[in-house]
Amino acid sequence: MPSAAFESQAAPEPQNALAPQTVPEPLVWPQSVVTVVGNPRPGSRTAAAAASVAELLASELGTPYRIDELIDLVTFAPAIFRGDQSSKAERTGEAEQTGEAQRAAEVERAALENAVDLVSSASVIVIATPVYKGSYTGLVKSFLDILRPQALAGAVVIPVTVSAAPSHKLLADQHLRPILAELGATTPVPGVILEEHDLEDLQVVLATWIRTNATIIQSTTIALQPVPEPTPTH
Repeated sequence: MPSAAFESQAAPEPQNALAPQTVPEPLVWPQSVVTVVGNPRPGSRTAAAAASVAELLASELGTPYRIDELIDLVTFAPAIFRGDQSSKAERTGEAEQTGEAQRAAEVERAALENAVDLVSSASVIVIATPVYKGSYTGLVKSFLDILRPQALAGAVVIPVTVSAAPSHKLLADQHLRPILAELGATTPVPGVILEEHDLEDLQVVLATWIRTNATIIQSTTIALQPVPEPTPTH
């Protein structure tokens, strides 16, 4: 007959080995660095400088650089200035255009929609503009005005400005940051502030900027990544 002491010992409760556990998904690093160029002249030196910044930054961050993600706003400027909400009268006017003009407008509109989608989903964005009348260009402003509220939330944005005169070189960056903040963008580092003479030896100028700021951009981008929902395991 078992002893009372033995009977009083409670049997250990079996651990539920099948209890669901949560395993956090790894953070997704940005697939590329999206570049937006707001120079009203196609093939500008501003575009070349922006591409160099994006390529060097992507290399430093360990993410691919894709030239097809360089958005040169001037290539679909008419659609930007019309806006993404054309009035009925404008649509009627387009219907009266020649077939070739209609097709061109449709291509521009599709390019605008693609640019908006690309920028709105990006996690690292380079926005480049020449300094025009002490500020950024109307092309940049019109494009940013099209974006929905908080469209850049969760994105790190690096302004790149190119000025002809030293006295104006900081103005475009200073004017651009408030509108980026309104759209939810994070601008954790100084912009790339260039004068035209810097473009002659751009790699040297950018090397110092990259060395100083790439780590901050990387850590900020990771911190802004959305926290994934845990995946239950059985």
